[in-house]
Amino acid sequence: MRLSMRNVLMLTQFLVILPHLGHLPYWLIGLSIVVVISQLGWVYRRLFAHSKVRQKTAQVVVFLSGMIGIFLTFHTLIGVEAGTAFLIMCLLGKLFEVNTRRDAYVVLTFDLFITAALFLFDQDLFTAMWAMFATLGILYAMAMQNVAENTLLVNDEKMTEVEPQSQVRKRSPLTTMALIVMQAVPLMIILFIFFPRMPPFWTIQLDKGSAQTGMSDSMSPGDIADLSQSTELAFRAIFTEGKIPAKSDLYWRGLVLGSFDGRTWRSTPDPKLKIVVWGNTASIPSWLVQSVNLQKSQPVRYQLIVEPTQQPWMFALNFPFSVNGQAGLTREYTLRAADDIVQQTSFELNQFNVKTVDAELPEWLARDTLQLPIGSNPKTHLFAERLFARMNHNPEQYANTVLNWIRRENFVYTLQPPPLEGDRIDQFLFETRRGFCEHYASSFTFLMRAAGIPARVVVGYQGGQLGRDGKSLEIRQMDAHAWSEIWLAGRGWVRFDPTAAVSPERIERGMKALTAQDSSMFGSGVAGAFRYNQFKMLGQAREWVDYAKYIWQQKVVGFDEENQGNFLFNMFGFRSQMMQVFVMAGAFVVVLSVVVGVMWWRRRPVWHALDAPLIKLSKRLDKQNLAREPHEGVLQWLTRVGHLPRYKEQAKEIAALYSQARYAHHSEDIRSDKLANKVAIKQLQQLVKNWRMRS
Repeated sequence: MRLSMRNVLMLTQFLVILPHLGHLPYWLIGLSIVVVISQLGWVYRRLFAHSKVRQKTAQVVVFLSGMIGIFLTFHTLIGVEAGTAFLIMCLLGKLFEVNTRRDAYVVLTFDLFITAALFLFDQDLFTAMWAMFATLGILYAMAMQNVAENTLLVNDEKMTEVEPQSQVRKRSPLTTMALIVMQAVPLMIILFIFFPRMPPFWTIQLDKGSAQTGMSDSMSPGDIADLSQSTELAFRAIFTEGKIPAKSDLYWRGLVLGSFDGRTWRSTPDPKLKIVVWGNTASIPSWLVQSVNLQKSQPVRYQLIVEPTQQPWMFALNFPFSVNGQAGLTREYTLRAADDIVQQTSFELNQFNVKTVDAELPEWLARDTLQLPIGSNPKTHLFAERLFARMNHNPEQYANTVLNWIRRENFVYTLQPPPLEGDRIDQFLFETRRGFCEHYASSFTFLMRAAGIPARVVVGYQGGQLGRDGKSLEIRQMDAHAWSEIWLAGRGWVRFDPTAAVSPERIERGMKALTAQDSSMFGSGVAGAFRYNQFKMLGQAREWVDYAKYIWQQKVVGFDEENQGNFLFNMFGFRSQMMQVFVMAGAFVVVLSVVVGVMWWRRRPVWHALDAPLIKLSKRLDKQNLAREPHEGVLQWLTRVGHLPRYKEQAKEIAALYSQARYAHHSEDIRSDKLANKVAIKQLQQLVKNWRMRS
């Protein structure tokens, strides 16, 4: 079935508008789909083709209602989201006016701007692929316009046919599109490599999205277990100097949860804990210098490429500091970005070797980290008091004894623990004994506080797997983890991970290896097998996709001024931007010369080999106004020349030889035909050479 030009034009709008589904309000995307469908050929003929008043009324109503919706949604008409929405509304208004080929070109030009607006929101691989696909669709629609009739009459089924007089000289739309792309790609590569990278003249702040990915600022039973069944990438770590730390040391510390209501752990609301220190070690304030005892060894430098989370907090190894001031450190020693992370962002960090943190605990902080709900979990309270007394009130010995007790008892590490009600800590420790890391971290922290030891829950990620490049670590949602920190006199905050007591393989080998070894973690029966197979299949696919996105981010989006300078110096020895500009200009000239040369070569006059001698003869006879006219055939021209008595015999002899060689019946032997042509060409050349010019 052959699509009409109008339908091709409208279907192109879907390629342009649908990619904005994640950036613009759903009502605008829905309105766009309705308008585009209303302009398809068969729908348009029934709704608007016979009523211009109805068409104009619909145009005004759609545009005004859309503008009101934009203002009510964004409370402004200025900004990236509002501006892109306004551009789409202009496009929808113009769709009601598509009657001629000029109107179609205006719409397709609008489409190019709307497609380019995608990169204002995101620059990842999938955005680039969709933008390229949409651009090819726009170019194809433009090429179809080039061979279509001058008007787009919606009642005329012949509107996609090529004009008869232009069938020979006009290419197919697909060929035209391919030629345009082939000419543009070399210029694009030259610009990408040689055009000087400059810092942005301005920055834009995107509105925070409604969706949140990854870790939240609270922890309830089952939250991290749900995350650990996802293979989605959380962030990537690249260690630029030195080797990657051991997997058991890879605790990506995130949020500190110090407030507990009996079910959920939340961040402590004390404002003193929310103070953020910005900058690098040169700007560490006095209270931080007193609280943290850093060793004098060189810090480990690494890079984080964080996926969008719509939240400002980040996850890093202890003890982190931003190299360039992109992130700050809170009083709880967690990393925080300046703004919500709404797109993939790269951070340069230093990990310092810390001796002690908070060796002297402030009274207000000790009070916050001992808080427990009154009357909750009495069995655990009693157990903690008796065990702590048996350990002679030694906090470290008590903590290690609790870990040994967890190892000895029949505790099970599973992603599908039984539900808990009422006194959840009591139920878990003395009844079900089946849980995930948040169950163990929550119970261990409760046991410490019940004995009067300051303790808190820390959530983040643990481990990570080596990327396919062999240099970076991929930390996925499946690596989400929770552990405890307790305060010990003279040592400050010390990490204790009760999960390592019940499942050391989780820490030593990582979550991926553990799930591959023990599929029962996903539950038993058909449902558990289904969850495990889904996890395994999606995990393998995500690894390849995330690796492709990583390469795109590093090699294309991350090709900044520094990387460009290093690349050009290593490849060509360039030391200045002026040299870049000269080489870029020279490359442009070379590419354009090749394109122009190919165009000239394809359009040059092509003559038969037998015509070459006669072209020379025509130039000689031009002095007597006897040259061959452009519309004149060879034999007709020779007959005209032979009408003159002085040239009759010569013209007759040449005409006979040319007619015999060019139009006589040829044999089936190709070699003999070529030989005969060569002989005829030599004879013609000799006759032309012997031609006597007479007045």
